Amino acid sequence: MSETLTQAGKQLAVRLLRAQAGAIFLLACTFSLATSYEYFWGVVGGGVVVMIPTALFAWRAFAEGGARSAQQIVSNFFAGEALKISLTVVLLVALLMLTSLPLVAVCSGYITVLLVQWLAPILFLKST
Repeated sequence: MSETLTQAGKQLAVRLLRAQAGAIFLLACTFSLATSYEYFWGVVGGGVVVMIPTALFAWRAFAEGGARSAQQIVSNFFAGEALKISLTVVLLVALLMLTSLPLVAVCSGYITVLLVQWLAPILFLKST
């Protein structure tokens, strides 16, 4: 039973990451057609800044399952969330400081992926 719950959580996380990647690709192509290829990479960079920590959080949060490991699940969740926030800050600062990508594109990719993440419970409501 616990393996089933962790598998379901992992599958939901994979679906979220796919939806985020699709949103990044559509927005990046739109920006690229409207302006230049630098905006494409800016949107992709801003989106990846959110996707990598989200994937690590999901991996950490769904590592354990079952009622007997409830304390470990809570611990993994908080550790994963701390890792996610820290890594997001580090990646965003590194992207903005080390590249010359357009700020508008980076912020657009970042916000779009966050919106997909926030809307995921609504988007995936019928499947759970």
